[in-house]
Amino acid sequence: MKVLVVDDEAMICEWLQFCISQNSSCQLTGVAHNGQEALELFHRDEPDLILTDIKMPVMDGLEFLHALKALNSRAKVVVMTALSDFDLVRQALRDGASEYLLKTEMQNDLLQELLNRMAGELQFAKGQDESDAANVSQIQSVISRILRQTRELSDDDLEKLRQCSIRWRNNGLFALAVWKRDMEDKGISFPEESQARHVAGFDYTDRVYMIVGNFPKTLSIAEKARQLTEYARLVQNINRCMVGISAITDEMRQIPFMVWQAACSLGEGFYKGEKRVYEPQYPLKELFRRNEQWKNMFTEFRVRLHQSQEGQRYDLIKEFFENLASQKILTVEPLCKLCIDALDLLEFEAKGNGIELEHADDLRTKLQQCISITEAEEVMLDAARQCCLPIDELQPKSKNIALAVEYINTHYAEQLSLEQVAAHVYLNPDYFSRVFKTETGKTFINYLTDVRLQHSVQLLENTALRVQTIAQQVGYYNASYFSTTFKKKYGVSPYEYRRNGS
Repeated sequence: MKVLVVDDEAMICEWLQFCISQNSSCQLTGVAHNGQEALELFHRDEPDLILTDIKMPVMDGLEFLHALKALNSRAKVVVMTALSDFDLVRQALRDGASEYLLKTEMQNDLLQELLNRMAGELQFAKGQDESDAANVSQIQSVISRILRQTRELSDDDLEKLRQCSIRWRNNGLFALAVWKRDMEDKGISFPEESQARHVAGFDYTDRVYMIVGNFPKTLSIAEKARQLTEYARLVQNINRCMVGISAITDEMRQIPFMVWQAACSLGEGFYKGEKRVYEPQYPLKELFRRNEQWKNMFTEFRVRLHQSQEGQRYDLIKEFFENLASQKILTVEPLCKLCIDALDLLEFEAKGNGIELEHADDLRTKLQQCISITEAEEVMLDAARQCCLPIDELQPKSKNIALAVEYINTHYAEQLSLEQVAAHVYLNPDYFSRVFKTETGKTFINYLTDVRLQHSVQLLENTALRVQTIAQQVGYYNASYFSTTFKKKYGVSPYEYRRNGS
């Protein structure tokens, strides 16, 4: 799918280019900064999808839409704008736009979902031959879309499900979630003989397969609950995987809630790491409360990660996962999407500092496939470590700062001060402090600390010297302060670092 980006903000364009580059089904054909430029690129490249701002100079997004309409274009158009301009969004949708994105909520995972959906709709619109398998896939897509919502089913929803041959009874309805990552891409098997009637099955996410079913009306409430647990254990034993189950409802309209509850139950296994059946831990009301709580936490984490300095990110990610371990997010998918979004942010900002994240695609794949919170944390901490700019890669531009860096690298074990180093290179301390940070990307004290800690790592790895002795040899005469500073940088104490051989 060929994609054209249209926006007059350079940062937005850069971010969209980065996100599009992560989607294997997309090819970026060009970037325009107003509607007039976009029209020229449209005639040249014939894009399938256009992501466009509304408020732009020369020719705005609405005028651009009118021009496309006059050309009888079949390209999909997604408009991007602020919440305050929502009246313009309504006008754009009336003028032929397919979708909209609020810039305040524009995250990589949401953008990837939109790109995949647009690609699917375009493929369908081009009238490709529909095989039996494709028809099945389409039906499953309809079922999945309806049942993944967190609201009661409407009459229209129920009618669409009936058109997919779904025949539910208002009795003994349940949802059961299967953790596909455990099964090494093998097909899911079900018990041949069971009181449960398997009504519908679909991919809830790329990690989770969801089953929705009925129990006979003749069974008591207690017997239905017992039968559901037994059925889940049979599924778990046959497939050797984690399974999460919902409560039981007699209301068809409640099915999306049951689906979500089963996914939440399954999430317990992400923390415990045991291949067994997980039953509901909280009633629906509590699940909704906790979900809102975690949405706020995610938002705060993204903001703090974006605003943090590179040396703070390791500790920030460490703190985030410590909170997760104690409080637990209820569904795994939002956590994994958050981690991928955070990884994209780290990679984007690292590139701005001239750092290439090693094996970034591999790290992203690991996050997509991880089966425990421990695995996710290891990947994120690995990325955070890589984003710390190595001392020897700092290249001062001026002769004075180069001499200062050389002096620090030689005399780091002494009790250096900013004033002392500034005097050595014949600069005013205030001026030296500003220029040093501009040219090295670090404050004087942060640079000195990094030099000392890097030398301490070498001594820990290559000598048998006591930690107190190493502290003194790199410029710390208080061993306790050295240990605190070391742990803040590397996540472990000097003793643990040496013991673990890290």
